[in-house]
Amino acid sequence: MKRQIAAIEFGTSKIVTMIAQNSGLDRLDIVGSGTVPYDGYSDGDWNTPRQMVQRVRDSIAAAEMEAGIKVREIYVGIPGEYIHVCACEAEVEAPGGEIDDSVVNAVQDAAADSLRLAERGCMVLHRTPAWYIVDDGKKTMAPYGGGSRLKALVTFVIAESVFIEDVSEMFSVLDIAILGFLSPSLGEGLLLLSLDDRDRGSLLIDCGYLNTEISVVEGDAIVYHAMLPRGGGHITADLATELRIPMRAAEQIKRNYVFNPDEFDMDSFSEVVDEASGRRMTFPREVISSIVEGSVKELTDMIDMTIRNDAAQYLGSRSQVFLTGGGLALMRGGREYLSAQIGRPVKVAAAKSSKMNSPVYAAALGLADLIFDSIEQHEEASDGVMSKVRNLFK
Repeated sequence: MKRQIAAIEFGTSKIVTMIAQNSGLDRLDIVGSGTVPYDGYSDGDWNTPRQMVQRVRDSIAAAEMEAGIKVREIYVGIPGEYIHVCACEAEVEAPGGEIDDSVVNAVQDAAADSLRLAERGCMVLHRTPAWYIVDDGKKTMAPYGGGSRLKALVTFVIAESVFIEDVSEMFSVLDIAILGFLSPSLGEGLLLLSLDDRDRGSLLIDCGYLNTEISVVEGDAIVYHAMLPRGGGHITADLATELRIPMRAAEQIKRNYVFNPDEFDMDSFSEVVDEASGRRMTFPREVISSIVEGSVKELTDMIDMTIRNDAAQYLGSRSQVFLTGGGLALMRGGREYLSAQIGRPVKVAAAKSSKMNSPVYAAALGLADLIFDSIEQHEEASDGVMSKVRNLFK
């Protein structure tokens, strides 16, 4: 059955609203989208809070115009800045020597009880297993069948109440109902990484404009999550400061920069136009290179330290590293530069979608995909309950 949803994702430099359908084989059929730049957030607060309602209204209006519909209900993605990931191993006995839904739920409940989530006062967005082990067997995502004990690594994505309260107030002003809050970080990992990559445990680096999000995804869960306060916008800001040029001109230079130039680019110059005066400004490559690569090295050093000190314990010898987001993945040679700095092969991950398939929109597409997945799981659970009721009456 065709279903249509509206979703909004708050990036570090843009707000993206999508109206999507699950038609045919393409679950992410984007029928309308609206992308609006804004000043983002830092230290847990909006940088320009008074502009937020208007920016959200503009983003939704653009999506409505393209889709030709009015948005009355919407799903909201909570940025990585406002989420925390908790993981816990738990083990329970299986009555009657059979692993069924009740045992699976029991082991997840046991993990939640161990973390004492009810006392934290935060909203639990997702409860997802990274793996199960039946008795002394191997890790699996399908534990059902015979067995006396079930062990699991269960992760919980929880959200800070301050974001939920702020966004709820915004949409109340706009007279739009919020159907649910979800984590684009989880959706992005499930959408971009294959089942095989997730079985091995993979590292996903989403380098945005103001920060960089690092996640380790295993099974259907994020088992490690970190936010670094640096992104592609800091490279632009360093260029603007050192060259004494406007941010827009600095962004143009950054986008045209090549990390590994060929012989024709080695002695090239970067030229931009000052929009205010119309004056052309030219800078030699060695000057641009010193600023850009010095700024990027600061970012990659932070990534490398995070991986070595924290994330490495969740990775195995066959784990892959993926890069997405618009901060570094779109710079020519950026993937190779990051790979050399962290000493690991890096692949650029992008969603396979007919629209918005750039790494810039990876989080937004991950959110939409996660919404459809959550709706389908809810319907399957409801169908299961109704089936049991029908069998009871039979």
